[in-house]
Amino acid sequence: MKKFIAESEESKKILNIVQMSSNLPVNIIITGERGVGKKLLAKEILPQAICFDGKLLENSIINNTVNIQQYKELIITDIHLVLNKKEFLANLSNIKIIATAQTTIHDIEEQFAIKVNISPLEEREEDLKIISQEYINSANKIYNTNITLDNIHLDISQNGISLKKSIYKNTLLNSLNSEEINQALEHYIDKKLDEQKTYKDFLKVIEIPLLNIAKIKFKSQLQMATKLNLNRITLRKKLEQYFGNNHE
Repeated sequence: MKKFIAESEESKKILNIVQMSSNLPVNIIITGERGVGKKLLAKEILPQAICFDGKLLENSIINNTVNIQQYKELIITDIHLVLNKKEFLANLSNIKIIATAQTTIHDIEEQFAIKVNISPLEEREEDLKIISQEYINSANKIYNTNITLDNIHLDISQNGISLKKSIYKNTLLNSLNSEEINQALEHYIDKKLDEQKTYKDFLKVIEIPLLNIAKIKFKSQLQMATKLNLNRITLRKKLEQYFGNNHE
């Protein structure tokens, strides 16, 4: 994702506020959960600014390994992790700052004339739709597939971070052929053999997902046994072994 997506009314309002402030000599702080697009929004305001991790910059200033006065504007990410925030900002007093934080920081609020908060993706459905489509288009291009979002369970527990991972992971899995799946299993087994895994341990890797999907796809154990060409008694024992008494 190269730019801040502003399709929802909230995001349009936020983008309008910060763009109007881009030429003003004031500091701006952007808050919100991980993965909501704080850094992307900061780049919309100061596209040419150098971006520093707050904690790393604090250490560089303390150790005198950076000439901070060479900068006129900076983007500081995760400023909430800076230990001595007031002293840190005092060293940046002549620099325009766009800072990001996961939560509001009350002891330095007065240092920022403009404060904006970005809501989680689950509250910005229009943005989520556009962002998801951009990720699936990119993933399809990389893996030479034609997967649609209807085939993917979107994980937005960590907003854009988990969303991107879920889309790319599912697209990759859908792109694999039998030979590539075998290669992946061989790679997994090669690593796990060094951990003294047994034959039964590796058998679980195949049987658990197989039986789990069969439970979902078929209505009864009779159908499962028939489709898998497996004795019903053996099937029941396997289900009890892996899923306990909650396998019905």
